[in-house]
Amino acid sequence: MRSQRLRQDTNGAATELGYVFTFLLGLMFLSSFSVWVWGLEVATQDRWTTEALQENLLSVSAAVERADEAARLDPDATYAEPVGLHLSSATGLQLQMWLTDDALHLSDVDQAYRTSQPISGAAPTVHSGTVDLAGLDTIWVVLQSGNVTIQIEQPGF
Repeated sequence: MRSQRLRQDTNGAATELGYVFTFLLGLMFLSSFSVWVWGLEVATQDRWTTEALQENLLSVSAAVERADEAARLDPDATYAEPVGLHLSSATGLQLQMWLTDDALHLSDVDQAYRTSQPISGAAPTVHSGTVDLAGLDTIWVVLQSGNVTIQIEQPGF
């Protein structure tokens, strides 16, 4: 029988270490890319949310202006307009919209997002109403008896 001596093969060990370091480098790049993509997605969602909320505010305030215009033409007019909302499924934002004599306001509970849209107030009407936007897809702007209100129920006239 022949005896075989073990031989040290440093090339094989270096190759295995190269595989391990290549795997770890790829894992690091993949992790960095995932964090970057997640940040990009969050930033895009925030931008879209802000734009949708601003569009909601502008749409409702335009309907309030139209109700004021109807009141200027006829002080005894009744007027109702449904306004479709964006982000009706965003219930976690806890948004609230309220109407005052000088502006339409929109804010979340934490006051992180707070904005207003001025109303001209050129009509002899009183503005009021508060609406929680969680799960809503329509707000009604109603002019009745010289009062312009925002509400969630159809007025029925």
